[in-house]
Order: sequence, then C-alpha cells, then structure tokens
Amino acid sequence: MSILILIVIIIFLALVSSFVPIGNENSTVRRLPWITFSIITLNVVIFFATLPVVAGEQDRLARLVTHVEKFIEQHQELLADENLRSKLVDAGLMTGRQADALGAQLQNSPDLQSEYDRWLRSAEAQGLRADLEQRLTDYKDAAANTLWNKYGLSPNGKWKVYQLITAAFLHGGLLHLFGNLLFFFAVAFSLEDLWGRGVFLSFYLLGAVVSCVPSLVHPAAVPSIGASGAISATMGAFLFRLPKTKIKLLCLHFWLVRLMFGRKPLVVMLPGYIYLASYFIAQVISWYFDKQAGSVSNVGYSIHVAGFMFGAGFALMMKLTRFEENHINPRIEAKVSFSAAPAVTSALEALDKGDALTAEKKLRGHLAKNPDDTNALLTAIQVYQKTSNFDRLNAMYARLIRNHLEDQDKEAALYAYDGLLSAFPEDNIAPRIPTRDWIQICEYLQTSGLSREAGVEYERLVKAWPDDRLVLRAALQGGEAALIAKDVDRAFNLFQKAEATNPAEPFAMRVQAGLDQCRRILDARPKWEKRASESSSPATLINEATFSGD
Repeated sequence: MSILILIVIIIFLALVSSFVPIGNENSTVRRLPWITFSIITLNVVIFFATLPVVAGEQDRLARLVTHVEKFIEQHQELLADENLRSKLVDAGLMTGRQADALGAQLQNSPDLQSEYDRWLRSAEAQGLRADLEQRLTDYKDAAANTLWNKYGLSPNGKWKVYQLITAAFLHGGLLHLFGNLLFFFAVAFSLEDLWGRGVFLSFYLLGAVVSCVPSLVHPAAVPSIGASGAISATMGAFLFRLPKTKIKLLCLHFWLVRLMFGRKPLVVMLPGYIYLASYFIAQVISWYFDKQAGSVSNVGYSIHVAGFMFGAGFALMMKLTRFEENHINPRIEAKVSFSAAPAVTSALEALDKGDALTAEKKLRGHLAKNPDDTNALLTAIQVYQKTSNFDRLNAMYARLIRNHLEDQDKEAALYAYDGLLSAFPEDNIAPRIPTRDWIQICEYLQTSGLSREAGVEYERLVKAWPDDRLVLRAALQGGEAALIAKDVDRAFNLFQKAEATNPAEPFAMRVQAGLDQCRRILDARPKWEKRASESSSPATLINEATFSGD
C-alpha cells in the first residue's frame, strides 16, 4: 500500500511540475500594472547587472571548495575530529546528517575512536588540522564577502534586517529568474488591478519578509536568494481572491517536441482552485520528503509554503474586512473614471448591474458623436462580449484597430486583434475587419518573425473577403509567409487562391514561383506524409496554428 501511495505522489508531483503558468483569462485591466512590470524589470536588471560579479565570486568559491575536498580526500582520518566536522557543517561543506553518521560510526568502534584520538594529538595531525582549518577560513572569508551573502539572507543565523527584502531581488541563474517571473506575471497583474498599486506593493514586500521566517527559525548553511517566497504569496492570494479564474498553463514536456515540429506548444486553461491548490500541496510534499531525507535542496520549499500561506491569509483578511470593496475599489474607480466621458461611466455602471441593453444605448449615442473614443470602444467591446453579439464585436474591434494603426502603434493593433480572436468560441473563430487593416497586422506579424501565424491570418483574410480587390495581395503574401515557416500545405492553398484571381505581371510570376516551390517540396514527401496531408482539411490546418498571442 505504501508503495502505491508513493507512486501516486510521484505521478502527482511530475504532473504539477510539468505545467508552468504563463497568464490568466483576465487579460483586461483597468490600469497598466506598473508595479508588476517594475518588479519584473528590477529583477531582470539586477540579475544582469550583478552577473559578472557573481560569476567571478562563484568561480573562486568553487576553486576553494575543490581545495578543501581534495585535502579531505587525502586525509580522511581528520574527520574523526568532531570539532572539524562541526566546522565543515557550519561552512556548508557537509550536512549535519553526514557528520552525525560519522560520529555514530566511531562511537560504535571504541578501539578505532581511541586510535584516532591518539593520532589527532600527534604533531603530524596538528599540522594537517591547521592546514585544513586555514583552507576552511579562506573559503568562509570568501563566502562571507560575496554579493549573495551580503544581500541575500546570510546563512547560519547571521542575517540582517534589510536582507529580508534584498534577497527577493537576487537569483541564481537564468532558469531561476525567468521561472520565477513567469509564475509572478501569471497572477500578479490581476491582483494589482484589484488591490491598487500601493497595497499590492506593500503586500509583495511583506510576502518577501514573511516567507523568510522558516529560514530564520532553521538557518541554512548557504545564503537564501530568490523572489519565489514573495511570488508564492501572490499565488496564495490569487487562490483565495480569484479561485474560479482560469490560469493559462504551458506544458513543458511538449514544448521541445512541438518546437521541433513547428507546432504550437500545448497550452491548457485550469481554474485557479485546481492548479494553485495542487501547487501548494506539491510544495508541502516536497518539503516533507526533503526534511525526511535530511538533504540540502537548492529549492526553498519551506519558503514557498510560508509565502503561500501568508498570501492566502492576506487575501482572506481583505475579504473578511471588505477592505477592497469599501476603500480600495472606490478610489481606483474614481481615478479610472476621471478621464472617461459621462456616457462611458454610465454605461460601465449599467454593465456592472447586468443591464447590457442600457449600456449599449448610452454607448451608441456617444460613439455616434465620438467615434474615436478608445474608452467607449473598449466598453462597447465588453457589452458585445457579454451579449455575444459578434457582428457588433467585430465592428468595435475594427474601429479600435484602425485607431491604433492611425497612431502608428501596430503592436497595440495586434493585441486588439488578438483580443478579437479570443472573444470568439474556439470552434467558431470568425474575425472580419477591413482588408487593408488586416493586411497591416499580417505584415507586422511577419516582420516580428511570426511567419507561420502571418500565414494563418492571411488565409483567414482570404476566406473572409474572397471577392475583395486586395485578396490577390493577401493570398500571395500569405503563401510566401507560410513557405518561410515551412507550412507548405497552407502555402500551396494560398498560392492557388492567388492564381484563381488571374493575376497580371509581376504578380503572376511570383505566384507561379511559389506554386512550383510548393510542388517540389510536396513531391519530395514520403507517401505516408502525402496521404496525411491530402486528408487534412484547410480548417484543420488553421486550428493547428491559430495565433493567440501566447
């Protein structure tokens, strides 16, 4: 039975660690999350600014450790000295369990212990001990002067108050840094939008402090660094504040395979109460097994658990006291509504009450006089999303995209277009915006290195506007983009669409060149791959590579 439980636990931990949160379904916020962006930026800047110094320090420490280890290998009899074993444990070069095991072994062999005691009193042993202690002193002095020791949480209980904050802005490597920041971004911007910048910043810093408590109670032999304690606090808060909000998860195990074969990585959406609760349980289990094994892990599971519990408690306190509803939300709404027109504010109030019809009436009149009001367009988008009026939703997004393009902000136009795609049901994605604007978005995708996604959107355009005068340009450019992405089936389909328009020169030459290149690639395919390609409908191909901004 115990073996079965262990297998279940291993499978559970493997599943949880396979998924990394990269966002959540609440992509719309009232204000830009400056605190979230600032924390992310500060962590990245500090990491790269300190990287040369840290690399040099770690290289020196590694050499000093090697000197100590080689010396001990040559003179293992010195480990019979209990004081030396304690010093090695204090320096982090031996675990307490290893030292206790050696001590127990000697206690079980009184004759051997007596022989070592006599040898340790000899002149030879005194000289070797002094040599080892000097090597240990050199190592400890070098470790004490490292940046991680000064600004991380210093080991062995020698910490300073400011380190409770500064430790949260240091990281041990790129994976440590970007792994933490992915987890943070997935939940932080939503909490900042709900709690406001001041409260969220205070919560984050307090989370960094409280998560250090386990390291203060049971000091480690090495400095503690990383933002994971504070980030775990945001995850715990998200679980209690937005439990049903779906979190977007990237499956790491499928990433490499799908990257190699040109497919989109596997992304799933799970409610927060499922993923975040699983994450917390996984941290508790990992901490328990680490403690039972007596190992020194590079992962601060106890810090994660403490941070998560603090975040959950903080969110629960906010909920019970209604501090957010009574104090935070009114101030944010006042600031947000300050620049909005009265009609937009009234529409938002009606929408909050569930009266989408009244909200639409107010917005229609306002937009008739102010067609370029971005706030009104965004509010109208919320109304039509709520009522599933996809024709009007297309129209509002089209106007928003046109505004962004007129402002020469193609990135904002692309994000708006991505919002339009996300607004449709997954089995019926049917955007329809003016062809000239659509082509600009496709061209921006291609110049951004997203040729496959550009090909998908060009094909959508051609299907949506088959009789438009710009369909030749869209089909031709789409075919060329798909060829660059090695998406030959889509490229061939688009070049055929372009050929059907009877293009004049020089377009006819480009179309023919594209068709010839596609035929050469298709003819060179294995027979089984040709049959699979022929059985794939265009709709299936589109669904395989739909651009979603992930």
